[in-house]
Amino acid sequence: MKETSRILVKLPNKLGDTIMATSFLTALRDRFPESAIDVIISKGIEGLKNFMPYVNHFYLFSKATYPGLIGNYKFGREMARQKSYDFYFCLPFSFSSALTGFFARCTRRIGHRTEHRGFLFTDRYRLPDGLHVVEDYMNLLDNFFGEKVTFRPPKLTFGEPVNFKLPEGDYIVLNACSGPPSRFIPAEKSASIIVEVKRKYTCRIVLTGGPNEVEYIGLIENSLKDEVKVINLAGKTSITELGWVLKNAKAMITTDSGNAHFANAVGTPTVVLFGAGLQSRCHPYNDDIFRPLQLLDLECVPCRSEHCKFGDNRCLSSIENIKIFEALDDLLR
Repeated sequence: MKETSRILVKLPNKLGDTIMATSFLTALRDRFPESAIDVIISKGIEGLKNFMPYVNHFYLFSKATYPGLIGNYKFGREMARQKSYDFYFCLPFSFSSALTGFFARCTRRIGHRTEHRGFLFTDRYRLPDGLHVVEDYMNLLDNFFGEKVTFRPPKLTFGEPVNFKLPEGDYIVLNACSGPPSRFIPAEKSASIIVEVKRKYTCRIVLTGGPNEVEYIGLIENSLKDEVKVINLAGKTSITELGWVLKNAKAMITTDSGNAHFANAVGTPTVVLFGAGLQSRCHPYNDDIFRPLQLLDLECVPCRSEHCKFGDNRCLSSIENIKIFEALDDLLR
Protein backbone atom coordinates (compact mmCIF):
# COMPACT_ATOMS: atom_id res chain seq x y z
CA MET A 1 0.00 0.00 0.00
CA LYS A 2 1.34 3.42 -0.94
CA GLU A 3 1.71 6.06 1.75
CA THR A 4 -0.59 8.34 -0.22
CA SER A 5 -3.28 5.83 -1.13
CA ARG A 6 -6.93 6.73 -1.48
CA ILE A 7 -8.90 4.65 1.01
CA LEU A 8 -12.66 4.27 1.32
CA VAL A 9 -14.27 2.71 4.41
CA LYS A 10 -17.90 1.60 4.67
CA LEU A 11 -18.95 2.20 8.27
CA PRO A 12 -21.67 0.18 10.03
CA ASN A 13 -25.25 1.43 10.00
CA LYS A 14 -25.92 1.78 13.74
CA LEU A 15 -24.68 4.31 16.27
CA GLY A 16 -22.98 1.87 18.64
CA ASP A 17 -21.32 -0.15 15.88
CA THR A 18 -20.00 3.00 14.23
CA ILE A 19 -18.53 4.19 17.52
CA MET A 20 -16.83 0.81 17.94
CA ALA A 21 -15.45 1.18 14.40
CA THR A 22 -13.47 4.27 15.43
CA SER A 23 -10.73 1.96 16.74
CA PHE A 24 -10.37 0.65 13.19
CA LEU A 25 -10.26 4.16 11.71
CA THR A 26 -7.65 5.51 14.11
CA ALA A 27 -5.48 2.42 13.60
CA LEU A 28 -5.74 2.89 9.84
CA ARG A 29 -4.81 6.55 10.19
CA ASP A 30 -1.82 5.63 12.38
CA ARG A 31 -0.58 3.31 9.65
CA PHE A 32 -1.12 5.81 6.85
CA PRO A 33 -0.93 9.38 8.14
CA GLU A 34 -0.56 10.83 4.63
CA SER A 35 -3.30 8.86 2.90
CA ALA A 36 -6.77 10.19 2.12
CA ILE A 37 -9.30 8.27 4.24
CA ASP A 38 -12.93 8.78 3.21
CA VAL A 39 -15.90 7.02 4.81
CA ILE A 40 -19.51 6.17 4.07
CA ILE A 41 -21.72 7.02 7.04
CA SER A 42 -25.44 6.34 7.45
CA LYS A 43 -28.04 9.08 7.56
CA GLY A 44 -29.22 9.66 11.10
CA ILE A 45 -25.82 9.23 12.73
CA GLU A 46 -23.87 11.63 10.52
CA GLY A 47 -23.34 13.85 13.56
CA LEU A 48 -20.56 11.45 14.56
CA LYS A 49 -18.38 13.06 11.91
CA ASN A 50 -17.82 15.89 14.39
CA PHE A 51 -15.80 13.37 16.44
CA MET A 52 -13.69 12.06 13.53
CA PRO A 53 -11.05 14.66 12.60
CA TYR A 54 -8.89 11.92 11.11
CA VAL A 55 -11.37 11.38 8.24
CA ASN A 56 -10.94 13.46 5.08
CA HIS A 57 -14.40 13.20 3.53
CA PHE A 58 -17.82 11.78 4.40
CA TYR A 59 -20.36 10.28 1.99
CA LEU A 60 -23.88 10.24 3.45
CA PHE A 61 -25.86 7.11 2.62
CA SER A 62 -29.61 6.69 3.08
CA LYS A 63 -31.63 3.65 2.06
CA ALA A 64 -34.59 5.96 1.46
CA THR A 65 -32.58 7.99 -1.05
CA TYR A 66 -30.85 4.98 -2.61
CA PRO A 67 -33.30 2.07 -2.24
CA GLY A 68 -32.52 -1.48 -3.25
CA LEU A 69 -30.01 -2.78 -5.75
CA ILE A 70 -30.54 0.09 -8.20
CA GLY A 71 -30.02 2.64 -5.44
CA ASN A 72 -26.85 0.90 -4.33
CA TYR A 73 -25.58 0.94 -7.90
CA LYS A 74 -26.33 4.68 -8.30
CA PHE A 75 -24.62 5.49 -5.02
CA GLY A 76 -21.50 3.51 -5.94
CA ARG A 77 -21.31 5.03 -9.41
CA GLU A 78 -21.66 8.57 -7.99
CA MET A 79 -18.63 7.97 -5.79
CA ALA A 80 -16.69 6.49 -8.69
CA ARG A 81 -17.31 9.63 -10.75
CA GLN A 82 -15.92 11.79 -7.93
CA LYS A 83 -12.81 9.78 -7.04
CA SER A 84 -11.00 6.57 -7.77
CA TYR A 85 -10.08 4.53 -4.71
CA ASP A 86 -7.16 2.18 -4.22
CA PHE A 87 -8.75 0.36 -1.28
CA TYR A 88 -12.24 -0.30 0.03
CA PHE A 89 -12.59 -1.66 3.58
CA CYS A 90 -16.07 -3.06 4.21
CA LEU A 91 -16.89 -3.19 7.93
CA PRO A 92 -20.59 -4.26 7.84
CA PHE A 93 -21.33 -7.90 7.17
CA SER A 94 -24.15 -7.38 4.66
CA PHE A 95 -24.16 -8.33 0.97
CA SER A 96 -25.25 -4.83 -0.06
CA SER A 97 -22.28 -3.18 1.66
CA ALA A 98 -19.92 -5.40 -0.37
CA LEU A 99 -21.74 -4.37 -3.55
CA THR A 100 -21.09 -0.71 -2.76
CA GLY A 101 -17.33 -1.08 -3.13
CA PHE A 102 -17.79 -3.15 -6.27
CA PHE A 103 -20.04 -0.53 -7.89
CA ALA A 104 -17.63 2.22 -6.81
CA ARG A 105 -14.91 0.37 -8.80
CA CYS A 106 -12.43 0.36 -5.94
CA THR A 107 -9.24 -1.41 -7.00
CA ARG A 108 -8.88 -3.64 -3.95
CA ARG A 109 -11.90 -4.51 -1.85
CA ILE A 110 -11.35 -5.98 1.61
CA GLY A 111 -13.99 -7.71 3.72
CA HIS A 112 -15.11 -10.80 5.60
CA ARG A 113 -16.64 -13.74 3.74
CA THR A 114 -20.14 -13.46 5.19
CA GLU A 115 -23.54 -13.51 3.45
CA HIS A 116 -22.06 -15.40 0.43
CA ARG A 117 -20.39 -12.20 -0.75
CA GLY A 118 -16.75 -13.28 -0.91
CA PHE A 119 -16.65 -13.09 -4.71
CA LEU A 120 -17.20 -9.31 -4.48
CA PHE A 121 -13.91 -8.83 -2.60
CA THR A 122 -10.37 -9.05 -3.89
CA ASP A 123 -9.15 -9.72 -0.33
CA ARG A 124 -11.59 -11.88 1.62
CA TYR A 125 -11.12 -13.34 5.07
CA ARG A 126 -12.97 -15.70 7.36
CA LEU A 127 -14.73 -14.02 10.28
CA PRO A 128 -13.54 -15.76 13.48
CA ASP A 129 -16.07 -16.80 16.10
CA GLY A 130 -16.22 -15.31 19.57
CA LEU A 131 -14.65 -11.92 18.91
CA HIS A 132 -15.90 -8.62 20.25
CA VAL A 133 -17.32 -6.33 17.55
CA VAL A 134 -14.30 -3.99 17.88
CA GLU A 135 -12.05 -6.99 17.27
CA ASP A 136 -14.16 -8.08 14.28
CA TYR A 137 -13.28 -4.84 12.55
CA MET A 138 -9.64 -4.96 13.61
CA ASN A 139 -9.42 -8.52 12.26
CA LEU A 140 -9.65 -7.07 8.74
CA LEU A 141 -6.49 -5.03 9.34
CA ASP A 142 -4.73 -7.96 11.01
CA ASN A 143 -5.34 -10.12 7.94
CA PHE A 144 -4.63 -7.34 5.47
CA PHE A 145 -1.24 -6.48 6.96
CA GLY A 146 -0.39 -10.04 7.95
CA GLU A 147 0.29 -9.09 11.56
CA LYS A 148 -1.51 -8.09 14.73
CA VAL A 149 -2.30 -4.38 14.48
CA THR A 150 -2.22 -2.41 17.72
CA PHE A 151 -5.22 -0.23 18.40
CA ARG A 152 -6.81 1.99 21.01
CA PRO A 153 -10.26 1.48 22.52
CA PRO A 154 -12.97 3.71 21.02
CA LYS A 155 -12.55 7.31 22.12
CA LEU A 156 -14.49 10.33 20.91
CA THR A 157 -13.29 13.90 21.31
CA PHE A 158 -15.17 17.04 20.34
CA GLY A 159 -13.87 18.89 17.33
CA GLU A 160 -15.27 22.18 18.59
CA PRO A 161 -17.24 23.53 21.61
CA VAL A 162 -20.92 22.64 21.69
CA ASN A 163 -23.50 25.35 22.21
CA PHE A 164 -25.98 23.44 24.37
CA LYS A 165 -27.41 24.41 27.74
CA LEU A 166 -26.69 21.66 30.25
CA PRO A 167 -28.50 21.08 33.55
CA GLU A 168 -27.00 22.99 36.45
CA GLY A 169 -25.04 20.90 38.96
CA ASP A 170 -24.34 17.18 38.91
CA TYR A 171 -26.67 14.94 36.98
CA ILE A 172 -26.98 11.24 36.16
CA VAL A 173 -28.32 10.11 32.79
CA LEU A 174 -30.86 7.31 32.44
CA ASN A 175 -31.24 5.82 28.97
CA ALA A 176 -34.13 3.36 29.10
CA CYS A 177 -34.42 2.58 25.38
CA SER A 178 -32.49 0.72 22.73
CA GLY A 179 -33.12 -0.37 19.16
CA PRO A 180 -35.43 -3.38 19.64
CA PRO A 181 -38.29 -3.22 22.20
CA SER A 182 -36.90 -6.32 23.94
CA ARG A 183 -34.08 -4.14 25.27
CA PHE A 184 -36.25 -1.39 26.76
CA ILE A 185 -36.19 -1.02 30.54
CA PRO A 186 -39.89 -1.25 31.53
CA ALA A 187 -41.36 2.13 32.50
CA GLU A 188 -42.19 1.08 36.08
CA LYS A 189 -38.65 -0.23 36.57
CA SER A 190 -37.19 2.97 35.12
CA ALA A 191 -39.27 5.05 37.51
CA SER A 192 -38.04 3.05 40.50
CA ILE A 193 -34.41 3.63 39.40
CA ILE A 194 -35.06 7.36 39.12
CA VAL A 195 -36.57 7.55 42.61
CA GLU A 196 -33.59 5.68 44.05
CA VAL A 197 -31.10 7.94 42.27
CA LYS A 198 -32.81 11.02 43.68
CA ARG A 199 -32.75 9.56 47.17
CA LYS A 200 -29.20 8.26 47.09
CA TYR A 201 -27.31 10.93 45.16
CA THR A 202 -29.52 14.04 45.39
CA CYS A 203 -28.58 15.08 41.86
CA ARG A 204 -30.54 15.87 38.73
CA ILE A 205 -31.84 13.10 36.45
CA VAL A 206 -31.62 13.46 32.67
CA LEU A 207 -33.63 11.16 30.41
CA THR A 208 -32.33 10.62 26.88
CA GLY A 209 -33.87 9.04 23.80
CA GLY A 210 -34.23 9.40 20.07
CA PRO A 211 -37.14 11.01 18.19
CA ASN A 212 -38.91 7.64 17.91
CA GLU A 213 -38.58 7.07 21.68
CA VAL A 214 -40.20 10.31 22.86
CA GLU A 215 -43.54 8.66 23.64
CA TYR A 216 -41.96 5.89 25.72
CA ILE A 217 -39.80 8.33 27.71
CA GLY A 218 -42.97 10.35 28.30
CA LEU A 219 -44.57 7.26 29.86
CA ILE A 220 -41.68 7.02 32.30
CA GLU A 221 -41.91 10.70 33.20
CA ASN A 222 -45.68 10.52 33.68
CA SER A 223 -45.37 7.51 35.99
CA LEU A 224 -43.35 9.55 38.51
CA LYS A 225 -44.87 11.43 41.41
CA ASP A 226 -45.10 15.19 41.02
CA GLU A 227 -42.28 15.83 43.48
CA VAL A 228 -39.82 13.73 41.42
CA LYS A 229 -38.62 16.02 38.66
CA VAL A 230 -36.52 14.95 35.70
CA ILE A 231 -35.01 16.69 32.67
CA ASN A 232 -36.47 15.04 29.59
CA LEU A 233 -34.17 15.46 26.57
CA ALA A 234 -35.72 12.70 24.46
CA GLY A 235 -35.82 13.85 20.85
CA LYS A 236 -34.31 17.22 21.74
CA THR A 237 -30.62 16.69 21.05
CA SER A 238 -28.50 16.20 17.97
CA ILE A 239 -25.82 13.51 17.98
CA THR A 240 -23.19 16.10 18.90
CA GLU A 241 -25.35 17.58 21.67
CA LEU A 242 -26.09 14.12 23.05
CA GLY A 243 -22.36 13.44 23.23
CA TRP A 244 -21.90 16.71 25.13
CA VAL A 245 -24.65 15.76 27.60
CA LEU A 246 -23.08 12.34 28.18
CA LYS A 247 -19.56 13.74 28.47
CA ASN A 248 -20.56 16.10 31.27
CA ALA A 249 -22.69 13.63 33.23
CA LYS A 250 -21.66 12.32 36.62
CA ALA A 251 -22.60 8.83 35.42
CA MET A 252 -25.06 6.96 33.24
CA ILE A 253 -27.40 4.00 33.70
CA THR A 254 -28.41 2.53 30.37
CA THR A 255 -29.59 -0.38 28.33
CA ASP A 256 -27.36 -2.25 25.90
CA SER A 257 -27.53 0.44 23.22
CA GLY A 258 -25.65 2.92 21.09
CA ASN A 259 -25.83 5.37 23.97
CA ALA A 260 -23.89 2.95 26.16
CA HIS A 261 -21.03 2.97 23.64
CA PHE A 262 -21.33 6.73 23.24
CA ALA A 263 -20.97 7.34 26.98
CA ASN A 264 -18.11 4.87 27.19
CA ALA A 265 -16.25 6.53 24.33
CA VAL A 266 -16.49 10.02 25.85
CA GLY A 267 -15.27 8.74 29.22
CA THR A 268 -18.44 8.67 31.35
CA PRO A 269 -18.83 6.00 34.09
CA THR A 270 -21.64 3.76 32.88
CA VAL A 271 -23.71 0.89 34.27
CA VAL A 272 -25.11 -1.21 31.42
CA LEU A 273 -28.16 -3.41 31.91
CA PHE A 274 -27.96 -6.32 29.49
CA GLY A 275 -31.11 -8.22 28.69
CA ALA A 276 -31.54 -9.74 25.26
CA GLY A 277 -28.05 -8.85 24.04
CA LEU A 278 -24.91 -10.97 23.99
CA GLN A 279 -22.70 -9.18 26.48
CA SER A 280 -19.39 -10.80 25.54
CA ARG A 281 -19.68 -9.60 21.95
CA CYS A 282 -21.06 -6.09 22.25
CA HIS A 283 -20.19 -4.62 25.65
CA PRO A 284 -18.53 -1.17 25.81
CA TYR A 285 -14.83 -1.67 25.20
CA ASN A 286 -13.35 0.62 27.87
CA ASP A 287 -13.66 -1.87 30.73
CA ASP A 288 -12.42 0.39 33.50
CA ILE A 289 -15.34 2.85 33.28
CA PHE A 290 -18.32 0.54 32.82
CA ARG A 291 -19.99 -2.24 34.80
CA PRO A 292 -22.26 -4.85 33.18
CA LEU A 293 -25.31 -6.36 34.83
CA GLN A 294 -27.11 -9.36 33.36
CA LEU A 295 -29.29 -12.12 34.75
CA LEU A 296 -27.84 -15.33 33.37
CA ASP A 297 -30.12 -17.74 35.23
CA LEU A 298 -33.27 -16.95 33.24
CA GLU A 299 -34.24 -19.59 30.69
CA CYS A 300 -34.43 -17.00 27.91
CA VAL A 301 -31.10 -15.18 28.49
CA PRO A 302 -29.45 -14.34 26.26
CA CYS A 303 -31.82 -14.07 23.33
CA ARG A 304 -31.70 -12.17 20.07
CA SER A 305 -35.39 -11.57 19.65
CA GLU A 306 -36.60 -8.03 19.03
CA HIS A 307 -39.69 -8.69 21.16
CA CYS A 308 -39.81 -10.37 24.58
CA LYS A 309 -41.71 -13.66 24.30
CA PHE A 310 -43.17 -13.01 27.76
CA GLY A 311 -44.07 -9.41 26.94
CA ASP A 312 -42.54 -7.96 30.11
CA ASN A 313 -38.77 -7.72 29.49
CA ARG A 314 -38.19 -9.59 32.75
CA CYS A 315 -34.49 -9.93 31.96
CA LEU A 316 -34.24 -6.19 32.70
CA SER A 317 -37.02 -5.59 35.21
CA SER A 318 -35.71 -8.40 37.46
CA ILE A 319 -32.25 -6.85 37.90
CA GLU A 320 -32.36 -5.63 41.49
CA ASN A 321 -31.87 -1.93 42.07
CA ILE A 322 -29.44 -2.69 44.86
CA LYS A 323 -27.17 -4.37 42.29
CA ILE A 324 -27.44 -1.38 39.97
CA PHE A 325 -26.36 1.03 42.69
CA GLU A 326 -23.61 -1.23 43.97
CA ALA A 327 -22.16 -1.13 40.45
CA LEU A 328 -22.62 2.64 40.23
CA ASP A 329 -20.99 3.20 43.62
CA ASP A 330 -18.06 1.07 42.53
CA LEU A 331 -17.57 3.21 39.43
CA LEU A 332 -17.90 6.50 41.25
CA ARG A 333 -15.34 5.50 43.86
